[in-house]
Amino acid sequence: MQIVPATRIDWNGQHYETLLTANQTGGRFGLLASDGAPGDGPPRHRHPKSDEVIVEGRLRFWCAGEFAERSVGEAFHIPAGVEHTFVVIERARWIFILSPGGFESFFPAVAARGLEIPRDLAEIKTIAAACDMEITGPPLGLTETSNQRVRSLEPNSRPRAG
Repeated sequence: MQIVPATRIDWNGQHYETLLTANQTGGRFGLLASDGAPGDGPPRHRHPKSDEVIVEGRLRFWCAGEFAERSVGEAFHIPAGVEHTFVVIERARWIFILSPGGFESFFPAVAARGLEIPRDLAEIKTIAAACDMEITGPPLGLTETSNQRVRSLEPNSRPRAG
């Protein structure tokens, strides 16, 4: 799927817009914007080859077992290979850069197929892997501030005792 600047996608409760593609930057990075409401956020994941920098919005991050919050004007760097997720605390718009580029094709690919989490998780994981992302766990809850999560992202699963 050829991704071009200004590609706009709504998927998994969030809006995504491609600002710059890897083709435009010689593969160095992809630049995307997103917005979401309180409670929105991705499942826990990692980008094996790409660093990620999020630069705008009020978000709570879980990154390699640690929690941090960032607001407008602050940045959060996630090194390649580090497991992370985040949740929107207050309605936010944020910009994220992934270097090297290529990840920007993920959202159009899953949205075009009408895939949903958790229903289509196996297919989403396959597409994610082709876009330098490994899904590793569930999203972060709005009120979570500790590592006490034990929920599973798999469909029809039950929480395990922790």
